[in-house]
Amino acid sequence: MWNPWADSDAVEDLRGRLKWFLLGRVAVLSCFFLVVAIGYLARGEQGYLISINSLIAIVGLAYGVTLVSALLLDRLSDLGFFAYLQMAIDVLLITGAIYLTSGIDSPFAFLYTLAIVNGAVLLFSNGALFTAAVATVAFDALLLCLGLGIIEAVRPHGLPPAQLDAELFSRLVTTNLTFVLVALLSSFLTKRIFAAEQRAIEQRAEKQRIEILKDTLAQAIGSTLVTTDAEGKILNVDSKGDGVFANDEGEKLRGRDIGDVFPALKLTQSARLRFLQSPGTVDPIEFTLEGEAENPATEIRCSTAPLRDTFGHVIGALYVLQDITTLREVVEVEPSESEAELCEPLISDDTDDLEPSDGMYGNAPQIRELRKLIAKVANSDATVLVTGESGTGKEVVARAIHAQSPRRDKHFVAINCGAIPENLIETELFGHTKGSFTGAVSDRVGSFRMADGGTIFLDEIGELPLQLQVKLLRVIQERVFRPIGSETSVAVNVRIIVATNRDLQARVQEGQFREDLFYRVNVIHLELPPLRERNEDIPLLARHFLKQFSTMHGREIGRFSGEAARALLDYDYPGNVRELENIVEHAVALCDGDTASIEHLPAYLSDEHPAGDRAVKAPRMASHIPEHSAPNVPQLDSWDDVDLERDLAEYEKNILLRALNEAGGVKKRAAELLGINYRSLRHRLQKYGLADIRPGSAALQ
Repeated sequence: MWNPWADSDAVEDLRGRLKWFLLGRVAVLSCFFLVVAIGYLARGEQGYLISINSLIAIVGLAYGVTLVSALLLDRLSDLGFFAYLQMAIDVLLITGAIYLTSGIDSPFAFLYTLAIVNGAVLLFSNGALFTAAVATVAFDALLLCLGLGIIEAVRPHGLPPAQLDAELFSRLVTTNLTFVLVALLSSFLTKRIFAAEQRAIEQRAEKQRIEILKDTLAQAIGSTLVTTDAEGKILNVDSKGDGVFANDEGEKLRGRDIGDVFPALKLTQSARLRFLQSPGTVDPIEFTLEGEAENPATEIRCSTAPLRDTFGHVIGALYVLQDITTLREVVEVEPSESEAELCEPLISDDTDDLEPSDGMYGNAPQIRELRKLIAKVANSDATVLVTGESGTGKEVVARAIHAQSPRRDKHFVAINCGAIPENLIETELFGHTKGSFTGAVSDRVGSFRMADGGTIFLDEIGELPLQLQVKLLRVIQERVFRPIGSETSVAVNVRIIVATNRDLQARVQEGQFREDLFYRVNVIHLELPPLRERNEDIPLLARHFLKQFSTMHGREIGRFSGEAARALLDYDYPGNVRELENIVEHAVALCDGDTASIEHLPAYLSDEHPAGDRAVKAPRMASHIPEHSAPNVPQLDSWDDVDLERDLAEYEKNILLRALNEAGGVKKRAAELLGINYRSLRHRLQKYGLADIRPGSAALQ
């Protein structure tokens, strides 16, 4: 038996529907008994072929069946069969009522349609069609039996018996079609009603989830969440943790225009329309919320996003208000932008966006130019020579070329010519046949054949023995070689990329590298800059390695301390990117918390930055500041009165004043002149007590 309610929630839903079904049956039985009783009172018992006592017994039996069904309802688990049984009982009861009330002339034939509708409510199409089929069989059988005289109709005296004629047959056909149409219509309507009911339940559940999420978000971020309608009227204020308002204060704001509460957020009608049509969150703005006499002003950062319903229609806006007053406090040592980047928490979603598709980390001009060259040479098969100091990432460049080339789906084989013994390098590159020398117990294909169709990368090509340089030259020229011990040559189709940290031209002059081979491999030359020449990439590389090794070692290290950041930025990295990678792995291995400190770095780094010492960097003046605007530096007659910290602070303060004077007191313009961001300028001004300077101030005269 088909049972559409497979899970517990659906079973309980059907159980509830069946309870209403049985209650409806009791109501219908009661109405039927009342109507028949009125008929008996009007005609008298002698007007019927069945006694009033028999009728009461039949109705009582129907009540009993309903009562037993109600008692079994809470104890049954297979409600599908039970529902079909109740629908069949309903049809039998209606058929009995029609028989007891004059058969074909009974006024209760319409009750079949009610039973069909009930079946649709219980089991949708299956229930409606099942009830219609049972009703058709029962009604047709009853009328045929009455028309053929098989059973005698219970009717008042004087009424002629039913005759099996064309009129009776027409009534049967019409009634049967009515049952089918009612079944189809009720199935369609109940399905639509049920679907609408489910959508309403889902919408209520979604609304509850949104409310829970909103409360959780407000609690977690310690901010105030304000929702408005499309006209800017405040609908709700959630202020948790360190929010802008207390809960009771937020309640008082409901119904007010958000522009009246926060003047900085007031929009014209056209501006509001543009905001509501924006695709996502707009850039945050900062403003000051003036306090009362006893409460100081509050610095607010506000992020805003339009709210839309499931159809994409704008229904309001969400404002996230964060109190950033404490973030504006001056710190004793203002970190540079690179230090601040290393000290920021490492968030997986953000760092995932920084993953380069070519594996080359860096935004320095040299790296950007290198990417352009790689894109140009990748589509050709020309031999590439990659040079640079050890650890600069020559293999990374080779893999980037392969990944962007038409050979990307074939093998990339990397060989370090300086790491393989001289007596094994030939068989490693070109392979050998079984028995070609002692120990050759099987054939070996070699790296060139493994890379057939793809790319082979020969690192430290300058270490290749001279006798093998001849063989390599032939491979580059003809793409043909002969494995050791073989009598036949092998042709391969490979892209050759070589790399070295040596000066190959000097090696040619020394007789250590063949000149003809040098010109063969030096078709396209890519030179990698050392890390010390692109130190702006150190934060990006360090954060990448921090994430990589934290995941590898099962740690949750998300940042570097200020001292560690300065040590990483001030070091020259003779080992380049590979050395930085080793330094970060060293820090991850020793760190137990979420912040890698100076003591977690290798000793030679911490020795250069002992505790309490700070690397002092001269303030950077923008090149477009006129020379005459720089403060005068006094000439030193003696070192006795020199205090570097004091003198540098005075020097920096004078530069700030000069920049403010040049900008007419406009701080954003002064920040541009100094080549720093506005936030950094604000902190420096607070550090020297210059934060209250306004345009036209006497301090700028």
